[in-house]
Amino acid sequence: MGADFAPVARALSARGVELAIAPGQEPWPLVRVGDATILWQGIDDPAARARALEAGAHEVVGPWMHEAETVARIIRLADAEQPRLRIGELTIRLVDRRVERGGRPIPLLAREYALLLHLARRPGQAISRAELLRAVWRLDFDPGTNSVEVHMSRLRGKLDRGFAVPMLHTVKGRGYALCPDGYWPERA
Repeated sequence: MGADFAPVARALSARGVELAIAPGQEPWPLVRVGDATILWQGIDDPAARARALEAGAHEVVGPWMHEAETVARIIRLADAEQPRLRIGELTIRLVDRRVERGGRPIPLLAREYALLLHLARRPGQAISRAELLRAVWRLDFDPGTNSVEVHMSRLRGKLDRGFAVPMLHTVKGRGYALCPDGYWPERA
């Protein structure tokens, strides 16, 4: 792979992108990110680049590019491969655990992310406190604390602050619901 690729590999690793490196048909190795194949080309050779793209490579990068451009191209491919959960204007990236609402990033702590993900897997449904304790805290009993309420309050603040319509609702007597359109449907 050569020393030329080392700074790119470090930058990708710092961003959580996992690389798999395999020998290529050219004298340069292939880099795999998810299902995408990227050829690291040691020299700027447009004809070899065209052959690689025609043969199915998703991208060709090399030391002739600025490091930031190389990293951005590889991250773009990695991002396209990442599974996501979308609920209305909310996007949850399941691999790197990033959350966005309306295109705005929402930084979450691990427990907040776990709560949101559990609610997001059943949008529009009320999830009981007992179920959240089992699913997120791995407790089969009520510890008698207000941990669920505190975490839900923090999550609500992060998820709904700055938006006209809240997505996270407390459903009296039933639990909590994440509603894609922001409104809790009155259900019996």
